[in-house]
Amino acid sequence: MEKELTTLDAPVATTTAESKAISPVNSSTSDTGALKKQRWIFGLGGILLLSVLLGVSWWQSPDFRTYVEDVPPTFYYFLVAGFIFAMIDGAIGMSYGITSTTFSLSMGVPPASASTAVHISEILSCGIAGWMHQRMGNVNKKLFKILILPGIAGAVIGAYLLSSLEHYAMYTKPVVSLYTLILGTIILLRAIRAQRKKHVTKKIKKIGLLGFGGGFIDAIGGGGWGSIVLSSLIAGGRHPRFSLGTVKATRFFIAMLSSLTFVTVLSHVHWDAVLGLVIGSAIASPIAARVSNKISAKTIMVAVAVIVILVSMKSIYSFLVKII
Repeated sequence: MEKELTTLDAPVATTTAESKAISPVNSSTSDTGALKKQRWIFGLGGILLLSVLLGVSWWQSPDFRTYVEDVPPTFYYFLVAGFIFAMIDGAIGMSYGITSTTFSLSMGVPPASASTAVHISEILSCGIAGWMHQRMGNVNKKLFKILILPGIAGAVIGAYLLSSLEHYAMYTKPVVSLYTLILGTIILLRAIRAQRKKHVTKKIKKIGLLGFGGGFIDAIGGGGWGSIVLSSLIAGGRHPRFSLGTVKATRFFIAMLSSLTFVTVLSHVHWDAVLGLVIGSAIASPIAARVSNKISAKTIMVAVAVIVILVSMKSIYSFLVKII
C-alpha cells in the first residue's frame, strides 16, 4: 500500500513542479503586455504634449507662425538628423547631444542656437525617461537632491554666458568644437575599453560640484550631462542603475531650464533646427527601443566617435585657416 501511494503521489509532485516552471513564463508574458501598453500610453501622451507645445508656440510666437508657413529646406535636414541621432542614442544610451551639436555647427548654426535646439528637443524625451525611472524605483532621492540645484545653476549660467557671446560665434564655435572633439575621443576610448572592468571601492565625493560643472559644460557644449556626470558617478563607485535613473531624472530639469534661458536671452532662435530635432527624435524614440538590442553598441560607439572627431577637427581647422 505504501508503494502504491508513493506511485500515485509522484505525478502530483511532477504536476506541481511543472506548474511552478510554467507560472514565471506566464507572468513574464503578462509583464511584457503591460510594458507594451505603457509604451503606447507614453507615446500618445508625448504626441499630445508635443501638439500642445506647437499650438502654444503658434499663437504666442509670430516668428514661429511665419516659419511654419514657409518651411525652409534645412528643417528636413534636421528632421532626418534628429531621427538618426535618437536611434543612435537609443542603441548606446548616450551621444544624442554631442552628435546633434556637431551636426548643427557643421550646418552653420551658431553655438548658442545649436545648444538651444538640442536642449529643447530633449525636454520631452528626458521627461518621459525620468518619469519611467522614477516609477521603476531607479531614482536615488538623496543623490537627486544633491545633483539637481547645482546642475540647474550651472546650466543656467552656462546658457546665459553662451547666449551673451552669440555675436562672437566665430570664436565660440571652435571652442565648442574642441569640446566635442574631446567628448568624441572619450566615446572612442570607452568603446575600446568596453570589456575592461574596474573595481572601485571609494565613492566619489563633491557631487554638487560635479553637478554644477556638468550642467555648465552641458549648456555650453550642447551635451555632456550624461557623459560627464553619469560616467563620473559610476567610475566613483555609485550603483549603475540608480546612477542612470537619477541622472535621467535630473536631465529633464537641466534641459528645460537651459532652454528657457536660451530662448529668453537670444534675439533669434533657429526654429528649423529646433523643430527638426524635436520631431525627428520623437519619431525615432519608439523604434529605437525595439532596435537597440539588435545592433552592436560597440560598433555604433566607434562610428559615432570617429564622425564627431573628424567633423570637430574640420571645424577647428577651418577656424585656424581663417585667422592665419
